[in-house]
Amino acid sequence: MILRRKKTELREEITATARRASQEAMRALWDDDAKRAREELSAAPKKLDFAEIGWRVALVAALVDMKTGKFKSGVSALEKVIDRLDETDLSRDDKGYLRLFALYRASDAAKDNRAPASLRERVEHFRFDQTLVAPEIRADFPLKKIEDKPVDPPPPPMATGGPEF
Repeated sequence: MILRRKKTELREEITATARRASQEAMRALWDDDAKRAREELSAAPKKLDFAEIGWRVALVAALVDMKTGKFKSGVSALEKVIDRLDETDLSRDDKGYLRLFALYRASDAAKDNRAPASLRERVEHFRFDQTLVAPEIRADFPLKKIEDKPVDPPPPPMATGGPEF
């Protein structure tokens, strides 16, 4: 009984560590710091169950490869992740969203801004409902890079007693 509880706690700790490492690596990628992203990703445990959390680390590792100039190996790693997404317990919408995310990142990294045909074929015929994608996945893997714009102050309130239309 105690041994089972310790195994569960260990698995939860490994999952949390891998999730944190992949999130920090993605933040570094969005800041265009591939070296820091690789360092952050190295904090993830080496042996991970792909279906549980390994897909997340493998996806980020492929993006880091593409960012560091290893485009072909990055695309082949993305293809492997896309092919193995069916092994996970993610919903159909989550899988579709991640496939589209991989396609976008590959097209961003390509010289001609066009994803390779092999990747486009894997992502070609799918649908997903954007509203049914898990918020955690949308937050960790955004389709577009959102710039932090300064918020404009609201207009001053209208004066009372002025002319009415």
